Formats: sequence, C-alpha cells, structure tokens
Amino acid sequence: MMSPKKQLYIVLCSCSLLLSILALILNIKTLPLIKQTHQNSKKITELKEINRHLEYQIQKQSTYESIEKKALQLKMTHPSSRKITHYYLAQ
Repeated sequence: MMSPKKQLYIVLCSCSLLLSILALILNIKTLPLIKQTHQNSKKITELKEINRHLEYQIQKQSTYESIEKKALQLKMTHPSSRKITHYYLAQ
C-alpha cells in the first residue's frame, strides 16, 4: 500500500501532465489563428498605404489649376455676373 504522501504526489504529477498536454493542444490550435491575424494586419497596413496614395492622387487632381485646365479643355467659361443667381436661406 502507498503512503498518502506518495498518492498525493502521483495525483499532482498526473494533473500537471494533463494540464501541460491540454495547454500544448490549445497552443497548436491557436497558432494558425495568430498567423492569420498577423497576415491580416499586414494586409490592412498595405490597404491603408494604397488608400493614402489614392487620397493624395485625388487631392492632386482637385487643385484649382487642374480644374481650370480641365474646364478649358471642355471649353467651359465663367458665367457673367448677371447670370449668377444668389439664394439666401433663412437660418
């Protein structure tokens, strides 16, 4: 017959081994998720950079000079002051 001290030691070692195995299984299951999260973060960073570049292109194309140039290409002219109607809205 085993002493109570030895039985306690065996139970604690068994529980410790079981918990270690469960932690290893959990780590194996979550590793692909961590990699996917990292890849998604990289993709988000790339998309933000593309977005910044597109916003810059929009700002560059919407300058006064470029609008004037496009208006001249389309043969648009400034209306005379008589043709402009002003509307005042009550606040």
